[in-house]
Amino acid sequence: MKTCTVVATFTPNPANLIEVKELLLDVAKDVRLELGCLYYDLYEEVSGKLIFIEAWESRELWQIHNDAPTVARIREFIDGRLSEPVMVQEMYTAN
Repeated sequence: MKTCTVVATFTPNPANLIEVKELLLDVAKDVRLELGCLYYDLYEEVSGKLIFIEAWESRELWQIHNDAPTVARIREFIDGRLSEPVMVQEMYTAN
C-alpha cells in the first residue's frame, strides 16, 4: 500500500490571511492525531497562500479524514474568506 501524499492550497483574501492561518494551525493539532496521519504541516508561501503538505498511511485513511469534523470545521470557517477555491492535489510516488 502506497503512502498518500496531499498538497492542499488555500488562497485567503488578504484581509483574512491571519485568521485563516490561525484556524488552520489550530485544526492541524487535531488532524495530527487522526488515524493514519503521518504528517500534516502548514506552510506559508511568500505570495500569502497557505499550503498544507500532508501524508497518510493510505488513500482510504485520507478519505476518512476528508469526512472528519476537522475538515468540516475548515470548510465552514473558510467560506467567504478565500479568493479562490481550495486546490487539492493527491499524489503517490512514481517509482
